[in-house]
Amino acid sequence: MTEQEREQKKNRLRSRMLVTGTEENDDYELEQLEEPEEDDRYEHRLFWHRTRKMIFTLLPAALIVGVLVYFYIDNQNKQYTLYEAQWSKEIEGNSYATYTPYATNVLKCSQDGASYINSLGETVWTQAYEMRSPLVATNGSYAAIADQEGRSIYICDETGCQGMVNTTLPVLGITIAGQGMVAALLDDGDVSYINFFDKAGARLDIELKFWMGGEGFPMSMSLSPSGTQLMLSCVYAEAGTMQNKIAFYNFSEMGELVEEKMVGAFPIGNTICLQVAFLSDSRACAFLDNGVKFFSMENLSPKSPLLPEEGETHLYEQEIRSVFYGSGHVGVITDSAEQMAPYHLYVYDALGRLVFEKGIGFAYTAASFSPYGTCLYNQSECVLYNYNGQLRYAGALGGNIDMLTSQSQSSVIRIGDQRATQLVLK
Repeated sequence: MTEQEREQKKNRLRSRMLVTGTEENDDYELEQLEEPEEDDRYEHRLFWHRTRKMIFTLLPAALIVGVLVYFYIDNQNKQYTLYEAQWSKEIEGNSYATYTPYATNVLKCSQDGASYINSLGETVWTQAYEMRSPLVATNGSYAAIADQEGRSIYICDETGCQGMVNTTLPVLGITIAGQGMVAALLDDGDVSYINFFDKAGARLDIELKFWMGGEGFPMSMSLSPSGTQLMLSCVYAEAGTMQNKIAFYNFSEMGELVEEKMVGAFPIGNTICLQVAFLSDSRACAFLDNGVKFFSMENLSPKSPLLPEEGETHLYEQEIRSVFYGSGHVGVITDSAEQMAPYHLYVYDALGRLVFEKGIGFAYTAASFSPYGTCLYNQSECVLYNYNGQLRYAGALGGNIDMLTSQSQSSVIRIGDQRATQLVLK
């Protein structure tokens, strides 16, 4: 019954009561008609009470979330112009050293030893050795240091040296997995081998053999973080010409089903691939002399369940100056025709999608990634960008720069002048 119909019936009942006198049945019927009106008012008041309660409960939470989002976006886009040193600690050892990003900060390597410097500037451990030309490979919390064209390899984690290898042949190159397994490329004249060792230095029952008339000569190699996959760039001879291919090996149980654990290769003709890299267990990339090619292990073909899928390929007309990768990103710096910006920076995610690109007028000598963005630097200055491509800082940092790592959106550690210094940007 609608509200209008109810009112009409009540009016008829009241008229009848006035004419015939008060009757019990009429009173009861009138009460029955008035009760729904009281119920409706109660439901209406209850609805608005609950609504107001919900608004007053959710509004403060929404305001807090809004403020946090505002400050997060503001912090992401903030540009800094000043810096302040929080602490500075001396780095012991040889001043003629190289620094490699490792674990929470850097690995320092020289001809007479290596040391791990953590994010507090503390030297956690030092490993002495004698090497003519140290090679360094890192992956997560593990690092391998080898004597190029020598026969020694040291395998370390964040607590110190875990194993040592003495090879029977000279070492040409190394790569390490995230669980400490090491692959070493060994030279035997016209033939080369890749041997594998666990984190304690024990040799594993895996050996790959290469020669120019067969699989070719490995120019670059990379182990996946889990150690179950190996990616190679190989140069080989075919019909009197030099060709290049990118090959994949699998050491899991499924890899036992294919000959020599090679699951397939991607020929790239006379294009040269100078470096390959696993970005994760499911993503990899190859740096070509004219571009970068991405690979995926996520959507594998049922016909070739171990062969990665070829993904995005980006080619450049200008000459490539630098390539670098880390934190799930890949960077390529090329020459540029712009007079005010002689370099051009391209940053991609692990899928090969362009994150940002921009012209660079800064005379950089090194480039790296952190979880907070892109860093370009030379001996005295740096330029920092976030992953939106927005400038965070540009300028000097109060001393020589041998290595620069970002600790947060507004904090960096500068390695230089035999010191580790934390700087807060303002």
